[in-house]
Amino acid sequence: MADTRRPRWRALLVVGTLAIGLTVDRAGAALIPSVSEELRGRPLASFESQTLDGQPFSSRDLVGKPVIVNFFASWCPVCSMELKDLQTLQPDLRQRGVSVIEVLVDPVETPDTVDAARQQLARNPIPFPVVMMVPALRDVFGYEGFPATYFVKADGTFSTTLFGYQPIDQMRQVALEIAGQGAAATPSSPVPSGGVGRHPPWEKRPLLALVPAPWAQWHPLLVHFPIALLVLEAVCVCALLVRPNERVAQYSTWLLGAAVASLVPTILTGIRDAGADLGPDSPFWTGLNDRLTHLFRLESSVSLHVLFGLALTLIAVGRLAWRLRAGDRILRGGQRIAFTLVTLLGLWLLFGGGQVGGGISHR
Repeated sequence: MADTRRPRWRALLVVGTLAIGLTVDRAGAALIPSVSEELRGRPLASFESQTLDGQPFSSRDLVGKPVIVNFFASWCPVCSMELKDLQTLQPDLRQRGVSVIEVLVDPVETPDTVDAARQQLARNPIPFPVVMMVPALRDVFGYEGFPATYFVKADGTFSTTLFGYQPIDQMRQVALEIAGQGAAATPSSPVPSGGVGRHPPWEKRPLLALVPAPWAQWHPLLVHFPIALLVLEAVCVCALLVRPNERVAQYSTWLLGAAVASLVPTILTGIRDAGADLGPDSPFWTGLNDRLTHLFRLESSVSLHVLFGLALTLIAVGRLAWRLRAGDRILRGGQRIAFTLVTLLGLWLLFGGGQVGGGISHR
């Protein structure tokens, strides 16, 4: 009985991994905070859409008054924080003649969550009109992800655009500018997160990439170490499958141990970096709480990335324990084949996690 259950368990594991992998393209992730002036001065092109309750809505509704247009996903925790900030600002904005329009991105990003979004907004209504995103609206704003806050002047031209979660003072400052009561922002506006923004300085001056710079996020750098070590270890394991060799087996064990050790700072910085984009509180604890709360939110690329990372870590730790316990027996018979198959499964998960992680920053 045990012999028949084991193949079934492996088959279910492979099928489950494939099922998760097929959801990779379902949605984007929260944008890294940055300030953009690319749209400044550009006139708002025409589009047609409708509100959440089915009323027609078009670009004509955004002309003749200063407007803040905020793009949000119903299931995005960062978006919820920004919505609360906008509600806090609402009395001051209303007094200065600035309107707020919310654009729900679910119809384009995750169509299967639209019904849940309607129910959520019915239970907890927000004091702003909610417009459904359609391809025409997306193209007019040059939509890149969520949350994103576009500021449109009364003459129908764009002002500053804020990507990712922004401090409430930053939104207030740009709102004052479109209301005609503040200084215009400049392209040199700082990136609130302390990062390099959407357009790093080395894009046109590549030698700047060789100069050390302060980093707001360490995870993208550290994650390359376990990736390289696990790939090299997998090569050694495959070589052992073809021809057992004690020295190669020893190298593979060292590589696997180093990979597991490097996964620790990689995971910790990943949690911290996720929290750094979620507000001013402790980045690590904010990120940990957010990841635990939204761990199985499969429509989120960040959650998928975490799930793949956890599965990969569990397999790597399990294989290291197996390798140390089995000793030289790992080089013989069916155990060698089984160990190789589990190694390749981990490599497949590594590829899936890397693809999702790359998609978070590269659209």
